[in-house]
Amino acid sequence: MSPKRLHLRMKGVAASPGIAIGQVYILTGNIVKVEQRDIDALQVQAEVEKFKTALELTKNDLTRIQSKAKSKMGKEGDKLFDVYRLLLEDVSIIDETIERIKNEKKNADYIYYSVMIKFQEMLEAATDEYFVGRVADIRDVKQRVIRHIQGEKHSFMLQIDDKAVIVARELTPLDTVQLDRSKVLAFATDVGGKTSHAAIMAQSLQIPSVVGLKNISTMVQTGDTVIVNGKAGEVIINPTDDELTYYHQAQAKIKSLREKLETVVKLPCRTVDGKDIELAANIEFPGDMEAVKRYGARGIGLFRTEYQYLAKAELPTEEEQYKEYYSIAEQMHPDTVIIRTLDIGGDKKPKFIDIPEEDNPFLGLRAIRYCLDNPAVFKSQLRAILRASVLGNIKILLPMISCMDEVMRAKAIINEVKRDLRNEGISFDESIGYGAMIEVPSAAIIADLIAKEVEFLSIGTNDLIQYTLAVDRGNEHISYLYNNYALAVLRLIQKVINAGHEQGVWVGMCGEMAADPKMTMLLVGMGLDELSVTPSILPEIKTIIRSISLKETRHIAEKVFKQTSSRDAEKFITKVTQKRFSDFI
Repeated sequence: MSPKRLHLRMKGVAASPGIAIGQVYILTGNIVKVEQRDIDALQVQAEVEKFKTALELTKNDLTRIQSKAKSKMGKEGDKLFDVYRLLLEDVSIIDETIERIKNEKKNADYIYYSVMIKFQEMLEAATDEYFVGRVADIRDVKQRVIRHIQGEKHSFMLQIDDKAVIVARELTPLDTVQLDRSKVLAFATDVGGKTSHAAIMAQSLQIPSVVGLKNISTMVQTGDTVIVNGKAGEVIINPTDDELTYYHQAQAKIKSLREKLETVVKLPCRTVDGKDIELAANIEFPGDMEAVKRYGARGIGLFRTEYQYLAKAELPTEEEQYKEYYSIAEQMHPDTVIIRTLDIGGDKKPKFIDIPEEDNPFLGLRAIRYCLDNPAVFKSQLRAILRASVLGNIKILLPMISCMDEVMRAKAIINEVKRDLRNEGISFDESIGYGAMIEVPSAAIIADLIAKEVEFLSIGTNDLIQYTLAVDRGNEHISYLYNNYALAVLRLIQKVINAGHEQGVWVGMCGEMAADPKMTMLLVGMGLDELSVTPSILPEIKTIIRSISLKETRHIAEKVFKQTSSRDAEKFITKVTQKRFSDFI
């Protein structure tokens, strides 16, 4: 008698929506082994040449795989590999490796490994899931170059004979592209975040994906049956007959819903009684732009710029930043692109930037505080943004504003940069607008004063919830306190919206609360003018908005603010939204 198969439900991070049912195919990683060896002076140049050749061979690999990605995904597949180019062509990495081979007289694979590992460790120490997601990129490039230095002939991925759910410790985007899409039902991995490149690619290819499952690769066997629920972030190992029946029916519903959602992409985001809501997209990387267009975003409501600083071994130049900002603005024109200025510090600390060790870095030198303390870095980015603004559709967003002094000091530096550009004869948008990100309770309290000095307010709920409730959302012991329905948070949001409108400025939201379909009716009823969300969720949010009236959403908001606890507020919102939009909840 064969042993009974394990039946288990596992929770992870929802990376790409959809439901898949199939048998497991486990992919094992290809781990490189690097040993430190002394070399003599006569061998140094040969090791340097090995390294240079390995870079070129890896670039050839990239070109081949990139072509395959482009054929599957269009421009987005092409752009997702920018980070690999950056790593392979980064002058500081190349120069450091060559100099250390010469000075330390060690083998090339060991030196390159030690150079790359410091960047890998920097991102591994982060808690922001986007930057944690970059670790796979660094590890993949590192291993590919080292294999070429070592002269190994290898196959990165095994061939899959039948359709299967791919289970692995992790999947890099290069791994993902090389798989035959017709044979891949879903991905389930131990590690990863929903903003990793592999997750973006899975979304683009519409492959259900759950990451961050911790140990699924050791809990299943090739041949096990699994259900991957990409929206709920759940995997069921060896499901029961009842579970199989339920999820087969759910698959049919999802197919029908997707067909319905596709019909709204090009339609206006307008309530049934004529209220227009701006629906924009959050992006982290230029590779997100294809999804932005496909899902019908009206502009970029939040372009996070930290990646340029964390993906390199040195500060990005003004020219590098300018080219990226201009490209995105050009692609979105005439729709608006809101560029958030540098938000490093906290858990995002490039090793080449001197940020002091702090007992509580999330309350320390980060975001606008760092920029004001380091005006040269700030001015370089502002010059790049202003130069790119010649198209007339860029706005500047200042992060983590906590007091009026920060607003005024930032405005003074912006004006100084403008004067410098005029003196140099460099064109820019003289009427460029800028706004403040409201993600600190103190800023919410004085939103009326801030609104007098800016063109718009953008509410960042991720940090606003954390700071208002004094809850570390990464702390598993108190994570239950972190929620969208906290009355204190909702009251602060309402205060910000009212303050902005009283001063004649528009108010948007770019935090994850805006991407929660259960919150859409409430947020519209509270008076938000703009919602900025992950591109793939745009059709759902737009469908809800096009199905409701402003009058009924205001009634819902009134009811919510009469609740006496966050639990009661959540129950009420859930009941209302499930009644109207059960497919989305």
